[in-house]
Amino acid sequence: MRTQIIFCFLILLFPFPAIFPAFAQYGTTHQIDSVMDISPLYLPTESAQTHSFLFDPLIYAPVDTHLVAIHQFDPFLKTENIYQNLGIFGQAHQPIVYDYQRDMGFLYQILPYPLFFKKQSDLLFYRLKTTYTQVAYTLSFLKENDFFADFAQYIRGVTVAAHFYATFKEGSFQHQKTNNICGDILIHYENPASTYGFKASYIINYLKAEENGGLKDISSYSNREESNNLLYDVRFNNAVSQITTHDFALQNYLNLRDKKSRYYGTISHDFQFEQTTLRYNDLYDSISPYPFYSPTNTNDSTRILTVKNVIQWSNFEPYKELSNKNHFFHIAAGGLYDYSDLRYLNASFNTAYLFARTHIRLFNNLDITGQFSYSFNDYSRNDVLAKAGISWAINRKKEHKVGVNAEYYRNSPEYIMQHVFLNNFRWENKFSKENVVHLKAFWNYQKYNISVGYYLLNNLVYLSEELKPVQNENNGNMFQCSAFIPFRYKNFGTTVNLNFQYCSKEVIHVPLFAGKLSVYYIIELFKKRLKIQLGSDVMYNSTYYADAYLPVLHKFHYQKSQSVGDFVYLDTYITLKVERISAFFRAGNLLATVMKYRNYTTPNYPAKDFLLSVGINWRFYD
Repeated sequence: MRTQIIFCFLILLFPFPAIFPAFAQYGTTHQIDSVMDISPLYLPTESAQTHSFLFDPLIYAPVDTHLVAIHQFDPFLKTENIYQNLGIFGQAHQPIVYDYQRDMGFLYQILPYPLFFKKQSDLLFYRLKTTYTQVAYTLSFLKENDFFADFAQYIRGVTVAAHFYATFKEGSFQHQKTNNICGDILIHYENPASTYGFKASYIINYLKAEENGGLKDISSYSNREESNNLLYDVRFNNAVSQITTHDFALQNYLNLRDKKSRYYGTISHDFQFEQTTLRYNDLYDSISPYPFYSPTNTNDSTRILTVKNVIQWSNFEPYKELSNKNHFFHIAAGGLYDYSDLRYLNASFNTAYLFARTHIRLFNNLDITGQFSYSFNDYSRNDVLAKAGISWAINRKKEHKVGVNAEYYRNSPEYIMQHVFLNNFRWENKFSKENVVHLKAFWNYQKYNISVGYYLLNNLVYLSEELKPVQNENNGNMFQCSAFIPFRYKNFGTTVNLNFQYCSKEVIHVPLFAGKLSVYYIIELFKKRLKIQLGSDVMYNSTYYADAYLPVLHKFHYQKSQSVGDFVYLDTYITLKVERISAFFRAGNLLATVMKYRNYTTPNYPAKDFLLSVGINWRFYD
């Protein structure tokens, strides 16, 4: 059956062999803007991503006003996102397509909420004439609610942008209730002479989730032995996680100019304060399932404080568009001081980094990029990050280019894998540095992309099946091939996301194939004032031993006792749009009964049964 399903994904490409050029894949998430129709009420609004201190010239993309992706109200539903999850939107998840990324600074733990917890690099910087506002609300018939709000305004040199997301979900199994809140605000000002500017931003992420640990007997669910999902026993009936992060960043920059307006570079100072609070509570029905002393209950609390100070010089101005000149040489260099404090261990860390980065363009077609950083002391001493890329623009206006990227990481493992002293887990390890090399070749044309990648993985630290940190001292080789193809023809459209992976070491389990497909057709009525979109979304991945989830540590871990995959997850939807207002109706997991309830991406955590959702999206442009 697996071969037939993969073949169905691939056969969709065959009718259009000459139409599909390629576009480079960067990481596991693709960005696609489907601006196909511009409303007469539309006031042009564009946005670009920023970074807390590694700022680059901005690359703007127009805000999407089309109805293609309105129904994908949750990040899990987007065609570009392929993640394993716990069967409910808002809880822990991790990419099915392997991706290794690290930044400068002390790392206590990578939290498993990449699509719901924002970082400074996720914030948007807007270019607009007056005001942009968007409000959206969705409701499912399992007592699940999602609310989204976006706002941006420009007035007298000041740009303000704010985003808010909240979700309240009961879940379809016992003890699965989840509440998420994520909000951010960004303020930017630059004086009329463009000599001084600042950017201030704040992010709050909040999660409160009832952690049921999955079903006690997944085979009982697969055989559909109970008539109601609430009748299946779960592993934990009382466990609750509560995670809160606060992230504040302030950047001041000075563009150095003489009286003749000659530019001598930019000096900037960045300050960032982060606080992460992790809480886990459980009242055991019998005895603790974990090895250390906690006879009837546990109450773990961890707080991590991090402060970063960065001073750097660059020969390009921040918050300007990427230059369209035939030749330029951009360079930036500086130092970072990172202070981290672990309140539960009464331990602190001080690390200094030197870093440099560059972007060189030659002959109008050749772009060379590079980044390097090195740390000097404390836990992260001698960490190295190096990135390099070279690309050739075949046609820059059509975003048609080919190129290669190379990345090298030598990092200290997550601190939680080295030292832990909690109620249920305690260990003291001395692991070597993790060493990772990532090479990628790509062919890029507009919004289409194809890439081939290779990972060399050495000394990776992972949580074993026995729930203990282990370091793999042998080299692992991973090969990846990906294609992201958003094809559009008149009112018909399809987006295909295909990923093939193979790893020579079993410490990282990945499916041989993982893919998503979105197909739709748009009907226009009443002189195109009413648009109706009919479509379906499909996801499939081949069988593999997906990582299991351990709620008490907020981590996925290695396992080789239960395979997942080899099922089709199918949703259908209808979307209606009248000018600025869109509404949708979505029917999820239509094949649950046909696939015999084997549809789950994480061991012991079933996906939802058949589910109906409704939603509304209202956009304002002035």
